[in-house]
Amino acid sequence: MITLTELQKKSLRPWSSGAFLRSVLQGESLFPMEITFRKPSGKVLSQEFVKVRDWIALLHSNSQAVKGSGYRLDYRSIKHQQLGTQRIPQRIVFEHREDWLGFIGKIKAFRQFDELAGTTKRQLPELMPWLQEKPLKALELVDSWPRLLKVCRYFQLNPKPGRYIRQLDIPSVDSKFIENNKGILSELLSLALEPEDFDGTIAGLAENGFERRFGLRFDEPLVRYRLLDHPGPVTDITVPVSQFIDPGTSKVFITENKVNGLAFPPVPDAIVIFGLGYGIQSLSSISWLKEKEIIYWGDIDTHGFAILSRLRQHFPQVRSLLMDEATLQAHLALCTEEMDSKRFTGELTGLTPDESPLFEALKDNTFGKNLRLEQERIGYGWLLDAL
Repeated sequence: MITLTELQKKSLRPWSSGAFLRSVLQGESLFPMEITFRKPSGKVLSQEFVKVRDWIALLHSNSQAVKGSGYRLDYRSIKHQQLGTQRIPQRIVFEHREDWLGFIGKIKAFRQFDELAGTTKRQLPELMPWLQEKPLKALELVDSWPRLLKVCRYFQLNPKPGRYIRQLDIPSVDSKFIENNKGILSELLSLALEPEDFDGTIAGLAENGFERRFGLRFDEPLVRYRLLDHPGPVTDITVPVSQFIDPGTSKVFITENKVNGLAFPPVPDAIVIFGLGYGIQSLSSISWLKEKEIIYWGDIDTHGFAILSRLRQHFPQVRSLLMDEATLQAHLALCTEEMDSKRFTGELTGLTPDESPLFEALKDNTFGKNLRLEQERIGYGWLLDAL
């Protein structure tokens, strides 16, 4: 026997799954909608007659026959040896949409969705597939939806605007709104725009993914480098990555640690880039680096080798500096412990036959637990000899 709470829960399922809202968008109807339930058997009727009677009375008192809306109760008559003829609920049916919406308390929500869908169909029909897929998500965004549509219309009229978000002049839409809704806007714009009007190869929001995907300007990563054989007054330079032009040297050293970059000794025909860490990914767009001799000096730990491997994905010619077992063994007394959260314990495909065994030994704690030799702990003389 179904309780009112269970009836409410079962009745709500077509709404909670989005099936009802999808049916509306498809021009289909789920009505009349029947709610299945377990009927009391003759044995239960005999043993728990008062309970069954009260249950029937409760269902009846909350039905359309009493309240004027909601579910309809259909009965069937059964003949019982001891109790005589009894009318037992056989079907619970919502005949019309409004009866069902009122019962589950979704009349206002449906009206909001219906209006939202109508506006979208008129203004941006390209987004209807998204509504079909995520109707409940759209309903969560009902207050923001008009502004989301305005942003989409702006990009349709101004694809790849080449401006900062702050510079977009969209009525009733401020830059904070766009910043706070990049995820949903990325989904919507990908449907609203023509394929040639955005970069479909860029996914996610990391590393200014939204801006890069839709042709916006952004605060670029900065590259800091030193000219290692330049006598002039300006040798320490910081520029946005897009303005990092070829300084004309054949060698490029890259080191994580800022002090190491500042203290790097003079080297003919060379520069040193420093202080990037995992931000080294930002160098991948610099095409002229592919023609240079690149030497990477990182920490001797799993994290350092992971960065080296990632760098080689873009620049296969990279060689490592002072990331070998001899350097590690000579400085064991100066080693620290790599934090578990920083350790990389996966597989690296971008290491040489000389580097891979040391990386595996660090992963396996061959020389000590979570061993880490930071580059700034290596003797300066070792750097000079290596160079």
